[in-house]
Amino acid sequence: MVRMRNLVTTLSAHPVVLILLLGLGLNLSGTWLLPLIDRDEPRFAEASREMLERHDLVVPTFNGAPRYDKPPLIYWAQMLSFQLLGETPFAARLPSAAFATGTALLIFFWTRRLALPPTALAAAIMFMTCVQMAIHARLAVADMPMLFFYVAACWSGWEFTRPVARSRNLWWLIFFVSLGLGFLAKGPIAWLPLAGLWVGRWCHPREFAGSWISHALGLLLVLGIVGLWGIPALLQTHGDFMRVGLGHHVVFRSFGVLEGHGASGMLGWLATAPFFLVTFFFSFFPWALRVPRALRLWWPTRNTDLVGWYLLAQAGLLFLVFTIVRTKLPHYTLPAFPLLAIWLAIMAGKGLLPRLNILRWGACMGGFIVVTTIGIGLTLRPLFVAHTLFAAAKSQLQPGMHMATVIYTEPSLVWEFRQVITNQVETITTQKAGDFLERQRPLVLILPTTLYESTRTNWPADLQVVTALGMNWSRGFRTGLTALIRR
Repeated sequence: MVRMRNLVTTLSAHPVVLILLLGLGLNLSGTWLLPLIDRDEPRFAEASREMLERHDLVVPTFNGAPRYDKPPLIYWAQMLSFQLLGETPFAARLPSAAFATGTALLIFFWTRRLALPPTALAAAIMFMTCVQMAIHARLAVADMPMLFFYVAACWSGWEFTRPVARSRNLWWLIFFVSLGLGFLAKGPIAWLPLAGLWVGRWCHPREFAGSWISHALGLLLVLGIVGLWGIPALLQTHGDFMRVGLGHHVVFRSFGVLEGHGASGMLGWLATAPFFLVTFFFSFFPWALRVPRALRLWWPTRNTDLVGWYLLAQAGLLFLVFTIVRTKLPHYTLPAFPLLAIWLAIMAGKGLLPRLNILRWGACMGGFIVVTTIGIGLTLRPLFVAHTLFAAAKSQLQPGMHMATVIYTEPSLVWEFRQVITNQVETITTQKAGDFLERQRPLVLILPTTLYESTRTNWPADLQVVTALGMNWSRGFRTGLTALIRR
Protein backbone atom coordinates (compact mmCIF):
# COMPACT_ATOMS: atom_id res chain seq x y z
CA MET A 1 0.00 0.00 0.00
CA VAL A 2 2.84 2.37 0.87
CA ARG A 3 4.58 1.59 -2.44
CA MET A 4 1.35 2.21 -4.35
CA ARG A 5 0.88 5.53 -2.57
CA ASN A 6 4.44 6.50 -3.39
CA LEU A 7 3.91 5.55 -7.04
CA VAL A 8 0.78 7.71 -7.23
CA THR A 9 2.64 10.60 -5.63
CA THR A 10 5.51 10.24 -8.13
CA LEU A 11 3.18 10.12 -11.11
CA SER A 12 1.22 13.11 -9.83
CA ALA A 13 4.48 15.06 -9.87
CA HIS A 14 4.79 14.18 -13.57
CA PRO A 15 1.24 14.79 -14.86
CA VAL A 16 2.07 14.36 -18.55
CA VAL A 17 3.41 10.86 -17.89
CA LEU A 18 0.37 10.11 -15.75
CA ILE A 19 -2.04 11.25 -18.47
CA LEU A 20 -0.24 9.19 -21.11
CA LEU A 21 -0.29 6.05 -18.97
CA LEU A 22 -3.85 6.57 -17.79
CA GLY A 23 -5.18 7.53 -21.21
CA LEU A 24 -3.60 4.69 -23.14
CA GLY A 25 -4.29 2.22 -20.34
CA LEU A 26 -7.99 3.07 -20.20
CA ASN A 27 -8.52 3.49 -23.93
CA LEU A 28 -6.70 0.31 -24.95
CA SER A 29 -7.91 -2.02 -22.21
CA GLY A 30 -9.63 -5.00 -23.77
CA THR A 31 -9.33 -3.75 -27.34
CA TRP A 32 -7.23 -6.78 -28.33
CA LEU A 33 -9.87 -9.16 -26.97
CA LEU A 34 -12.99 -7.98 -28.73
CA PRO A 35 -13.51 -8.45 -32.49
CA LEU A 36 -14.67 -5.43 -34.45
CA ILE A 37 -18.28 -4.58 -33.67
CA ASP A 38 -20.88 -4.30 -36.42
CA ARG A 39 -21.56 -2.18 -38.23
CA ASP A 40 -19.29 0.85 -38.10
CA GLU A 41 -15.97 -0.59 -36.91
CA PRO A 42 -15.62 -3.22 -39.67
CA ARG A 43 -16.57 -0.64 -42.30
CA PHE A 44 -13.85 1.78 -41.23
CA ALA A 45 -11.20 -0.89 -40.76
CA GLU A 46 -11.94 -2.69 -44.02
CA ALA A 47 -11.96 0.59 -45.94
CA SER A 48 -8.52 1.39 -44.50
CA ARG A 49 -7.24 -2.05 -45.46
CA GLU A 50 -8.54 -1.70 -49.01
CA MET A 51 -6.98 1.76 -49.39
CA LEU A 52 -3.70 0.27 -48.20
CA GLU A 53 -3.98 -2.60 -50.69
CA ARG A 54 -4.64 -0.17 -53.56
CA HIS A 55 -2.06 2.37 -52.37
CA ASP A 56 -4.86 4.94 -52.54
CA LEU A 57 -4.97 7.90 -50.12
CA VAL A 58 -8.01 9.56 -51.68
CA VAL A 59 -11.12 7.39 -52.06
CA PRO A 60 -12.12 4.89 -49.35
CA THR A 61 -13.91 1.74 -50.47
CA PHE A 62 -15.68 -1.03 -48.60
CA ASN A 63 -15.81 -4.40 -50.33
CA GLY A 64 -14.76 -2.63 -53.52
CA ALA A 65 -17.57 -0.02 -53.47
CA PRO A 66 -16.83 3.66 -52.73
CA ARG A 67 -17.51 4.66 -49.13
CA TYR A 68 -18.51 8.31 -48.87
CA ASP A 69 -19.54 8.39 -45.21
CA LYS A 70 -16.48 10.14 -43.78
CA PRO A 71 -13.42 12.09 -44.94
CA PRO A 72 -10.06 10.29 -44.98
CA LEU A 73 -8.17 11.20 -41.80
CA ILE A 74 -9.21 8.16 -39.78
CA TYR A 75 -8.44 5.90 -42.74
CA TRP A 76 -4.95 7.39 -43.03
CA ALA A 77 -4.35 6.82 -39.32
CA GLN A 78 -5.58 3.23 -39.48
CA MET A 79 -3.49 2.55 -42.58
CA LEU A 80 -0.38 3.66 -40.69
CA SER A 81 -1.37 1.55 -37.71
CA PHE A 82 -1.91 -1.50 -39.96
CA GLN A 83 1.52 -1.04 -41.51
CA LEU A 84 3.14 -0.93 -38.07
CA LEU A 85 1.11 -3.58 -36.22
CA GLY A 86 -0.72 -5.67 -38.79
CA GLU A 87 -4.40 -5.74 -39.73
CA THR A 88 -5.92 -6.53 -36.34
CA PRO A 89 -8.76 -5.08 -34.24
CA PHE A 90 -6.15 -3.66 -31.84
CA ALA A 91 -4.39 -1.84 -34.68
CA ALA A 92 -7.71 -0.54 -36.04
CA ARG A 93 -8.61 0.90 -32.64
CA LEU A 94 -5.18 2.27 -31.74
CA PRO A 95 -5.63 5.62 -33.57
CA SER A 96 -8.79 6.37 -31.59
CA ALA A 97 -7.01 5.61 -28.32
CA ALA A 98 -4.03 7.74 -29.34
CA PHE A 99 -6.16 10.73 -30.39
CA ALA A 100 -8.24 10.44 -27.20
CA THR A 101 -5.09 10.49 -25.08
CA GLY A 102 -3.78 13.40 -27.12
CA THR A 103 -7.03 15.27 -26.42
CA ALA A 104 -6.51 14.70 -22.69
CA LEU A 105 -3.06 16.27 -23.03
CA LEU A 106 -4.55 19.27 -24.85
CA ILE A 107 -7.03 19.66 -22.01
CA PHE A 108 -4.22 19.55 -19.45
CA PHE A 109 -2.01 22.12 -21.19
CA TRP A 110 -4.91 24.48 -21.91
CA THR A 111 -6.22 24.31 -18.35
CA ARG A 112 -2.71 24.83 -16.98
CA ARG A 113 -2.69 28.23 -18.71
CA LEU A 114 -5.92 29.08 -16.90
CA ALA A 115 -5.40 27.53 -13.46
CA LEU A 116 -2.97 25.59 -11.27
CA PRO A 117 -1.47 22.24 -12.45
CA PRO A 118 -3.63 20.12 -10.06
CA THR A 119 -6.72 21.68 -11.63
CA ALA A 120 -5.38 20.93 -15.11
CA LEU A 121 -4.76 17.30 -14.16
CA ALA A 122 -8.26 17.07 -12.69
CA ALA A 123 -9.78 18.33 -15.96
CA ALA A 124 -7.92 15.67 -17.97
CA ILE A 125 -8.98 12.94 -15.53
CA MET A 126 -12.65 13.95 -15.72
CA PHE A 127 -12.55 13.83 -19.49
CA MET A 128 -10.82 10.44 -19.65
CA THR A 129 -13.11 8.75 -17.14
CA CYS A 130 -16.60 9.72 -18.33
CA VAL A 131 -18.82 6.97 -19.70
CA GLN A 132 -18.95 8.15 -23.31
CA MET A 133 -15.15 8.26 -23.51
CA ALA A 134 -14.99 4.74 -22.05
CA ILE A 135 -17.08 3.69 -25.06
CA HIS A 136 -15.88 5.79 -27.96
CA ALA A 137 -12.18 6.18 -27.21
CA ARG A 138 -11.72 2.48 -28.00
CA LEU A 139 -13.81 2.25 -31.17
CA ALA A 140 -12.32 2.20 -34.67
CA VAL A 141 -14.41 5.15 -35.89
CA ALA A 142 -13.82 8.80 -36.82
CA ASP A 143 -14.87 10.60 -33.63
CA MET A 144 -11.57 10.78 -31.74
CA PRO A 145 -9.50 12.46 -34.49
CA MET A 146 -12.28 15.04 -34.89
CA LEU A 147 -12.44 15.56 -31.12
CA PHE A 148 -8.69 16.20 -30.94
CA PHE A 149 -8.79 18.94 -33.55
CA TYR A 150 -12.05 20.32 -32.15
CA VAL A 151 -10.40 20.92 -28.78
CA ALA A 152 -7.27 22.28 -30.47
CA ALA A 153 -9.49 24.76 -32.35
CA CYS A 154 -11.38 25.83 -29.21
CA TRP A 155 -8.11 26.40 -27.34
CA SER A 156 -6.25 28.21 -30.12
CA GLY A 157 -9.37 30.24 -30.95
CA TRP A 158 -9.46 31.47 -27.38
CA GLU A 159 -5.76 32.34 -27.43
CA PHE A 160 -5.57 34.21 -30.72
CA THR A 161 -8.63 36.36 -29.93
CA ARG A 162 -7.22 37.68 -26.65
CA PRO A 163 -6.90 41.49 -26.89
CA VAL A 164 -3.31 41.30 -25.61
CA ALA A 165 -2.45 37.88 -27.03
CA ARG A 166 1.15 36.80 -27.39
CA SER A 167 2.13 34.80 -30.47
CA ARG A 168 -1.18 35.79 -32.08
CA ASN A 169 -0.07 34.68 -35.53
CA LEU A 170 0.95 31.24 -34.28
CA TRP A 171 -2.38 30.73 -32.49
CA TRP A 172 -4.21 31.95 -35.61
CA LEU A 173 -2.36 29.38 -37.69
CA ILE A 174 -3.09 26.56 -35.23
CA PHE A 175 -6.76 27.51 -35.12
CA PHE A 176 -7.41 27.42 -38.85
CA VAL A 177 -5.20 24.39 -39.46
CA SER A 178 -7.20 22.60 -36.75
CA LEU A 179 -10.43 23.52 -38.52
CA GLY A 180 -9.07 22.10 -41.76
CA LEU A 181 -7.82 18.87 -40.23
CA GLY A 182 -10.99 18.56 -38.18
CA PHE A 183 -12.99 18.65 -41.41
CA LEU A 184 -10.79 15.90 -42.82
CA ALA A 185 -11.65 13.89 -39.70
CA LYS A 186 -15.44 14.16 -39.71
CA GLY A 187 -16.71 16.96 -41.88
CA PRO A 188 -18.25 20.42 -41.25
CA ILE A 189 -19.10 19.81 -37.58
CA ALA A 190 -15.43 20.54 -36.84
CA TRP A 191 -16.03 24.17 -37.85
CA LEU A 192 -18.35 24.95 -34.94
CA PRO A 193 -15.52 26.52 -32.85
CA LEU A 194 -15.41 29.31 -35.45
CA ALA A 195 -19.11 29.98 -34.85
CA GLY A 196 -18.34 30.06 -31.12
CA LEU A 197 -15.78 32.82 -31.70
CA TRP A 198 -18.30 34.81 -33.72
CA VAL A 199 -20.84 34.47 -30.90
CA GLY A 200 -18.14 35.63 -28.48
CA ARG A 201 -17.35 38.67 -30.58
CA TRP A 202 -21.04 39.51 -30.83
CA CYS A 203 -21.68 39.18 -27.09
CA HIS A 204 -18.31 40.54 -25.85
CA PRO A 205 -16.88 42.68 -28.67
CA ARG A 206 -14.12 44.16 -26.50
CA GLU A 207 -12.94 40.77 -25.26
CA PHE A 208 -12.61 38.97 -28.60
CA ALA A 209 -10.08 40.51 -30.95
CA GLY A 210 -9.39 39.64 -34.57
CA SER A 211 -10.51 41.28 -37.79
CA TRP A 212 -12.89 39.85 -40.34
CA ILE A 213 -10.04 39.95 -42.82
CA SER A 214 -7.97 37.59 -40.65
CA HIS A 215 -10.95 35.23 -40.46
CA ALA A 216 -11.44 35.39 -44.23
CA LEU A 217 -7.77 34.59 -44.84
CA GLY A 218 -8.02 31.77 -42.32
CA LEU A 219 -11.02 30.28 -44.12
CA LEU A 220 -9.03 30.32 -47.34
CA LEU A 221 -6.34 28.34 -45.52
CA VAL A 222 -9.00 25.87 -44.31
CA LEU A 223 -10.35 25.44 -47.82
CA GLY A 224 -6.82 24.91 -49.09
CA ILE A 225 -6.20 22.13 -46.57
CA VAL A 226 -9.51 20.46 -47.39
CA GLY A 227 -8.92 20.94 -51.11
CA LEU A 228 -5.64 19.02 -51.05
CA TRP A 229 -7.75 15.92 -50.54
CA GLY A 230 -11.19 17.11 -51.64
CA ILE A 231 -10.36 18.12 -55.19
CA PRO A 232 -8.73 14.78 -56.12
CA ALA A 233 -11.61 12.98 -54.37
CA LEU A 234 -14.22 14.90 -56.37
CA LEU A 235 -12.35 14.29 -59.62
CA GLN A 236 -11.89 10.56 -59.01
CA THR A 237 -15.53 10.06 -58.00
CA HIS A 238 -16.98 12.47 -60.60
CA GLY A 239 -18.50 14.60 -57.85
CA ASP A 240 -20.11 11.74 -55.92
CA PHE A 241 -18.10 12.51 -52.79
CA MET A 242 -19.81 15.91 -52.70
CA ARG A 243 -23.28 14.66 -53.60
CA VAL A 244 -23.29 11.63 -51.30
CA GLY A 245 -20.79 12.59 -48.60
CA LEU A 246 -22.12 16.09 -47.96
CA GLY A 247 -25.57 15.80 -49.50
CA HIS A 248 -26.68 12.59 -47.83
CA HIS A 249 -24.48 12.19 -44.78
CA VAL A 250 -24.47 15.85 -43.72
CA VAL A 251 -27.48 17.69 -45.19
CA PHE A 252 -29.94 14.79 -45.03
CA ARG A 253 -28.68 13.88 -41.53
CA SER A 254 -29.59 17.42 -40.46
CA PHE A 255 -33.08 17.54 -41.93
CA GLY A 256 -34.00 13.85 -42.08
CA VAL A 257 -33.65 10.72 -39.98
CA LEU A 258 -30.65 8.60 -41.02
CA GLU A 259 -30.68 4.82 -40.38
CA GLY A 260 -33.53 5.15 -37.88
CA HIS A 261 -31.57 7.32 -35.41
CA GLY A 262 -34.31 9.80 -34.61
CA ALA A 263 -38.02 10.39 -35.17
CA SER A 264 -39.62 11.64 -38.37
CA GLY A 265 -42.09 14.50 -38.67
CA MET A 266 -42.45 17.72 -36.68
CA LEU A 267 -43.98 15.94 -33.69
CA GLY A 268 -41.16 13.41 -33.73
CA TRP A 269 -38.59 16.20 -33.81
CA LEU A 270 -40.27 17.99 -30.88
CA ALA A 271 -40.44 14.73 -28.93
CA THR A 272 -36.70 14.09 -29.40
CA ALA A 273 -35.61 17.70 -28.79
CA PRO A 274 -34.62 16.97 -25.13
CA PHE A 275 -32.67 13.86 -26.23
CA PHE A 276 -29.19 15.22 -25.51
CA LEU A 277 -30.19 16.86 -22.24
CA VAL A 278 -31.29 13.41 -21.06
CA THR A 279 -28.42 11.35 -22.47
CA PHE A 280 -25.90 13.90 -21.19
CA PHE A 281 -26.29 12.59 -17.63
CA PHE A 282 -25.36 9.11 -18.82
CA SER A 283 -22.70 10.08 -21.34
CA PHE A 284 -20.80 12.45 -19.03
CA PHE A 285 -21.38 10.34 -15.89
CA PRO A 286 -20.30 10.73 -13.12
CA TRP A 287 -19.28 14.34 -13.68
CA ALA A 288 -22.59 15.39 -15.27
CA LEU A 289 -24.28 15.01 -11.89
CA ARG A 290 -22.37 18.08 -10.69
CA VAL A 291 -23.19 20.30 -13.66
CA PRO A 292 -26.64 21.61 -12.52
CA ARG A 293 -25.29 22.80 -9.17
CA ALA A 294 -22.16 24.21 -10.78
CA LEU A 295 -24.33 26.20 -13.22
CA ARG A 296 -26.35 27.66 -10.35
CA LEU A 297 -23.20 28.74 -8.54
CA TRP A 298 -21.60 30.11 -11.70
CA TRP A 299 -24.57 32.06 -13.03
CA PRO A 300 -24.06 35.19 -10.84
CA THR A 301 -20.52 35.48 -12.24
CA ARG A 302 -21.51 35.11 -15.91
CA ASN A 303 -20.66 38.74 -16.71
CA THR A 304 -17.20 38.62 -15.11
CA ASP A 305 -15.98 35.07 -15.74
CA LEU A 306 -15.08 35.27 -19.44
CA VAL A 307 -13.26 31.92 -19.45
CA GLY A 308 -16.28 30.14 -18.02
CA TRP A 309 -18.56 31.96 -20.45
CA TYR A 310 -16.43 30.90 -23.43
CA LEU A 311 -16.26 27.26 -22.38
CA LEU A 312 -20.00 27.06 -21.75
CA ALA A 313 -20.83 28.99 -24.92
CA GLN A 314 -18.82 26.61 -27.09
CA ALA A 315 -20.37 23.60 -25.34
CA GLY A 316 -23.88 25.08 -25.47
CA LEU A 317 -23.57 25.85 -29.17
CA LEU A 318 -22.80 22.20 -29.84
CA PHE A 319 -25.84 21.05 -27.86
CA LEU A 320 -28.02 23.58 -29.67
CA VAL A 321 -26.91 22.47 -33.14
CA PHE A 322 -27.46 18.79 -32.46
CA THR A 323 -30.79 19.46 -30.80
CA ILE A 324 -31.88 21.04 -34.09
CA VAL A 325 -30.44 18.19 -36.19
CA ARG A 326 -33.01 15.43 -36.67
CA THR A 327 -30.65 12.43 -36.63
CA LYS A 328 -29.60 11.79 -33.04
CA LEU A 329 -27.03 9.53 -31.38
CA PRO A 330 -25.75 9.97 -27.80
CA HIS A 331 -22.12 10.56 -28.80
CA TYR A 332 -22.86 13.53 -31.07
CA THR A 333 -22.33 15.97 -28.18
CA LEU A 334 -19.02 14.37 -27.14
CA PRO A 335 -16.94 17.42 -28.25
CA ALA A 336 -18.61 19.45 -25.50
CA PHE A 337 -17.27 17.19 -22.75
CA PRO A 338 -13.63 18.43 -22.79
CA LEU A 339 -14.92 22.01 -22.39
CA LEU A 340 -17.22 21.03 -19.55
CA ALA A 341 -14.41 19.08 -17.87
CA ILE A 342 -12.18 22.16 -17.92
CA TRP A 343 -14.98 24.35 -16.59
CA LEU A 344 -15.89 21.93 -13.78
CA ALA A 345 -12.25 21.47 -12.79
CA ILE A 346 -11.76 25.24 -12.56
CA MET A 347 -14.93 25.55 -10.47
CA ALA A 348 -13.66 22.80 -8.14
CA GLY A 349 -10.22 24.40 -8.02
CA LYS A 350 -11.80 27.64 -6.80
CA GLY A 351 -13.48 25.73 -3.99
CA LEU A 352 -16.97 26.22 -5.38
CA LEU A 353 -17.59 22.45 -5.57
CA PRO A 354 -16.00 21.24 -2.32
CA ARG A 355 -17.56 17.76 -2.39
CA LEU A 356 -16.31 16.94 -5.87
CA ASN A 357 -13.47 14.50 -5.12
CA ILE A 358 -12.08 14.19 -8.61
CA LEU A 359 -9.18 11.86 -7.82
CA ARG A 360 -11.34 9.39 -5.89
CA TRP A 361 -14.11 9.32 -8.49
CA GLY A 362 -11.54 9.19 -11.29
CA ALA A 363 -9.81 6.21 -9.69
CA CYS A 364 -13.14 4.41 -9.24
CA MET A 365 -14.21 5.08 -12.81
CA GLY A 366 -10.78 4.09 -14.17
CA GLY A 367 -10.83 0.79 -12.31
CA PHE A 368 -14.39 0.16 -13.43
CA ILE A 369 -13.51 0.86 -17.08
CA VAL A 370 -10.52 -1.51 -17.09
CA VAL A 371 -12.30 -4.36 -15.31
CA THR A 372 -15.46 -3.96 -17.38
CA THR A 373 -13.77 -3.75 -20.79
CA ILE A 374 -11.53 -6.74 -20.15
CA GLY A 375 -14.44 -8.70 -18.69
CA ILE A 376 -16.65 -7.86 -21.67
CA GLY A 377 -13.89 -8.85 -24.07
CA LEU A 378 -13.35 -12.23 -22.44
CA THR A 379 -17.06 -12.93 -22.07
CA LEU A 380 -18.40 -11.79 -25.43
CA ARG A 381 -15.54 -12.71 -27.75
CA PRO A 382 -16.93 -16.23 -28.46
CA LEU A 383 -20.30 -14.70 -29.41
CA PHE A 384 -19.01 -12.77 -32.45
CA VAL A 385 -20.36 -15.12 -35.06
CA ALA A 386 -18.38 -13.88 -38.08
CA HIS A 387 -15.14 -13.98 -36.11
CA THR A 388 -15.87 -17.47 -34.77
CA LEU A 389 -16.81 -18.77 -38.22
CA PHE A 390 -13.67 -17.35 -39.79
CA ALA A 391 -11.47 -18.85 -37.07
CA ALA A 392 -13.03 -22.27 -37.67
CA ALA A 393 -12.77 -22.07 -41.46
CA LYS A 394 -9.46 -20.24 -41.78
CA SER A 395 -7.33 -23.32 -42.46
CA GLN A 396 -9.49 -24.20 -45.48
CA LEU A 397 -9.53 -20.75 -47.07
CA GLN A 398 -7.34 -19.56 -49.96
CA PRO A 399 -6.52 -16.05 -51.24
CA GLY A 400 -8.11 -16.51 -54.68
CA MET A 401 -11.39 -17.99 -53.50
CA HIS A 402 -14.74 -16.74 -54.74
CA MET A 403 -16.92 -15.83 -51.76
CA ALA A 404 -20.63 -15.08 -51.48
CA THR A 405 -23.09 -14.62 -48.66
CA VAL A 406 -26.81 -15.26 -48.49
CA ILE A 407 -29.08 -13.18 -46.21
CA TYR A 408 -26.36 -12.40 -43.64
CA THR A 409 -24.66 -9.22 -44.87
CA GLU A 410 -23.07 -7.64 -41.78
CA PRO A 411 -19.76 -5.82 -42.50
CA SER A 412 -17.86 -7.98 -40.00
CA LEU A 413 -18.14 -10.89 -42.45
CA VAL A 414 -16.19 -8.92 -45.06
CA TRP A 415 -13.58 -7.75 -42.52
CA GLU A 416 -12.97 -11.23 -41.12
CA PHE A 417 -12.83 -13.29 -44.31
CA ARG A 418 -10.84 -10.81 -46.34
CA GLN A 419 -7.93 -11.44 -44.00
CA VAL A 420 -7.31 -14.42 -46.31
CA ILE A 421 -9.64 -14.10 -49.32
CA THR A 422 -8.56 -11.37 -51.73
CA ASN A 423 -11.74 -11.23 -53.83
CA GLN A 424 -14.73 -9.10 -52.98
CA VAL A 425 -17.60 -10.70 -51.08
CA GLU A 426 -20.70 -11.08 -53.24
CA THR A 427 -24.23 -10.80 -51.85
CA ILE A 428 -26.59 -13.21 -53.61
CA THR A 429 -30.15 -14.47 -53.23
CA THR A 430 -31.08 -17.91 -51.97
CA GLN A 431 -32.20 -18.88 -55.47
CA LYS A 432 -28.73 -18.18 -56.90
CA ALA A 433 -26.80 -20.07 -54.20
CA GLY A 434 -26.80 -23.31 -56.20
CA ASP A 435 -25.47 -21.57 -59.31
CA PHE A 436 -22.71 -19.99 -57.25
CA LEU A 437 -21.53 -23.39 -55.99
CA GLU A 438 -21.18 -24.58 -59.58
CA ARG A 439 -18.59 -21.93 -60.36
CA GLN A 440 -14.94 -22.74 -60.81
CA ARG A 441 -13.34 -23.73 -57.53
CA PRO A 442 -12.18 -22.76 -54.93
CA LEU A 443 -15.14 -20.97 -53.40
CA VAL A 444 -16.98 -20.46 -50.13
CA LEU A 445 -20.64 -19.70 -49.52
CA ILE A 446 -21.91 -18.26 -46.21
CA LEU A 447 -25.54 -18.67 -45.23
CA PRO A 448 -27.62 -18.85 -42.04
CA THR A 449 -27.41 -22.26 -40.41
CA THR A 450 -31.20 -22.52 -40.26
CA LEU A 451 -31.34 -22.16 -44.05
CA TYR A 452 -28.61 -24.75 -44.52
CA GLU A 453 -30.34 -27.24 -42.21
CA SER A 454 -33.67 -26.86 -43.96
CA THR A 455 -32.16 -27.39 -47.42
CA ARG A 456 -29.11 -29.56 -46.73
CA THR A 457 -30.31 -32.38 -48.96
CA ASN A 458 -30.11 -29.99 -51.90
CA TRP A 459 -26.41 -29.22 -51.52
CA PRO A 460 -23.56 -31.12 -53.25
CA ALA A 461 -22.12 -34.00 -51.24
CA ASP A 462 -18.47 -32.93 -51.56
CA LEU A 463 -18.85 -29.69 -49.59
CA GLN A 464 -16.80 -29.02 -46.49
CA VAL A 465 -19.17 -27.61 -43.88
CA VAL A 466 -18.13 -25.28 -41.04
CA THR A 467 -20.67 -23.82 -38.60
CA ALA A 468 -20.59 -21.21 -35.85
CA LEU A 469 -23.10 -19.83 -33.35
CA GLY A 470 -23.12 -16.31 -31.97
CA MET A 471 -24.84 -12.92 -32.01
CA ASN A 472 -25.85 -10.54 -34.72
CA TRP A 473 -24.91 -7.49 -32.63
CA SER A 474 -26.36 -4.88 -34.95
CA ARG A 475 -29.79 -6.54 -34.85
CA GLY A 476 -29.66 -7.94 -31.34
CA PHE A 477 -30.44 -11.63 -31.77
CA ARG A 478 -28.58 -14.94 -31.73
CA THR A 479 -27.78 -16.48 -35.05
CA GLY A 480 -25.84 -19.33 -36.57
CA LEU A 481 -23.75 -19.19 -39.73
CA THR A 482 -22.56 -21.99 -41.96
CA ALA A 483 -19.69 -21.88 -44.46
CA LEU A 484 -19.92 -24.25 -47.43
CA ILE A 485 -16.43 -24.69 -48.92
CA ARG A 486 -15.40 -26.28 -52.21
CA ARG A 487 -11.67 -26.48 -52.81
